Amino acid sequence: MLAVGALAIGLVLASAFAGVTIQENALAREIRELNAQIASEQGKQASLERSAAQKRTTDYVIDKARDLGFVWPWEALIAVQRDANARAQTTAPSGRAPRVMRWIALFVGTR
Repeated sequence: MLAVGALAIGLVLASAFAGVTIQENALAREIRELNAQIASEQGKQASLERSAAQKRTTDYVIDKARDLGFVWPWEALIAVQRDANARAQTTAPSGRAPRVMRWIALFVGTR
């Protein structure tokens, strides 16, 4: 009877240990898969960052404009750089003359 009890306890402990080991192996496999996915996504991100940096160059913009027909081969592409403070330097609408007065000044002139 004692041997059967010891065997039963041994089998319960073995099955519990086997269950824990199986879960551990499954988690380790999932961790490896997730690490591989992370590495893959980091590679894609680096590739996209290189592509974006290349597309910001003036040579790429000129070539793309020529490919799309915006610039003929004998023409030059000139870019105008916008000033970030240009909007802040404009006159406020309250400081300007009314619209009708500006139209009169445009067509009639100041006398």
